[in-house]
Amino acid sequence: MDMKFEIELGDTALKIGGVFDDSGEMKKFNREFKLTNKKKRGIDTDSANYEVLSVAALQIKNVPGAVCEIGTRRGGSLKVIVDSLLTNEDFQRNVVCIDPYGNIDYHLGETEGARPLKLDYTNDMRNECMAAIYEYAQEKPVNIVFMCMEDIEFFARYGDGVPFYNQVKTVQNQYALVFYDGPHTLEALNVEMDFFNPRSPRGAVWVFDDIALYPHAQIEEKIFAMGWELLETSPRKSSYMKK
Repeated sequence: MDMKFEIELGDTALKIGGVFDDSGEMKKFNREFKLTNKKKRGIDTDSANYEVLSVAALQIKNVPGAVCEIGTRRGGSLKVIVDSLLTNEDFQRNVVCIDPYGNIDYHLGETEGARPLKLDYTNDMRNECMAAIYEYAQEKPVNIVFMCMEDIEFFARYGDGVPFYNQVKTVQNQYALVFYDGPHTLEALNVEMDFFNPRSPRGAVWVFDDIALYPHAQIEEKIFAMGWELLETSPRKSSYMKK
């Protein structure tokens, strides 16, 4: 069979054309393959006032317990936390990240007209984030563990502590730092605080993100009633320390 091919590579598509002799009959074919310019993204942030989070991570050096981040997305806030821990020589801290990804509905906030949305929190984002974070953390004295699940799933399964493995097995059920950047609703935040408060020792720090997306004053009132005090505030984030 005699065949002749023509290949054309463009910016958005690969075109392959051909002519061939099929038992004395000349036939043609054409195929077009769309090309994606998707670029793998590394560690990135999507908010502001990360200095509040950085200062919070510096406050916990002598406070027992793990660090917990609810809502990791592309890992930018996680890197802020780890950078501060390492700068402060707060080595071998266990850090647990909770995020289901999977492009499920996301509760962005409680502003007028707010409703669950599907954003870009896909499993591809999860894979890119984990690859970038673990490459960043390689040979650094920090132990990062991803929990690909919702916060409520984590609470149901790890209420008696999280096992960590670093030379030996330890189970931690205290949290020195919690970063609340998951569902920004009063219902979700109240459930989260009820879980972490009895597991937060004196000196522990909580940081809340995107505080303008919900009535944060109601959350703050509960925080103060639980025995926490304001550490720092900004337009996007507020932090609190347990007295």
